[in-house]
Formats: sequence, structure tokens, C-alpha cells
Amino acid sequence: MKITTNVDERLLKDAMKATRSRSQREAIEYGLRRILQEEKHREFAKRFAEYRISWTHDELMRSRA
Repeated sequence: MKITTNVDERLLKDAMKATRSRSQREAIEYGLRRILQEEKHREFAKRFAEYRISWTHDELMRSRA
């Protein structure tokens, strides 16, 4: 998809350097992927925090065998 937008030049150059991107498009796509990845991690952490394990340490070790 082609879009036109105004992006701070310094910000984009810094992002390209930090991500070792060879093009502006590559840097922008990298950033968008990271945003989505972080959101998935947040959702996972939220769901994991709701899960309660009532096993003792010994029961957990036995279940791993």
C-alpha cells in the first residue's frame, strides 16, 4: 500500500541506523512489526497473570519428568 505522510527526518534516520535498515520503508515496517509484537506480548502477559497454578514445587518437578 502506498501512503504519503510527514515523518521527522532525524527520527527516521535514527531509526534506520538503530535497526540497520537499508531503506526508509524497511525501518517503518520494522517499527510496525515491533508494535504488533509488543502488543502480543502484553496480551500474553495479561492472560498469564490471570492463570493461577496451585501446584507445589515438588508436584511441578514431578510433572516435568
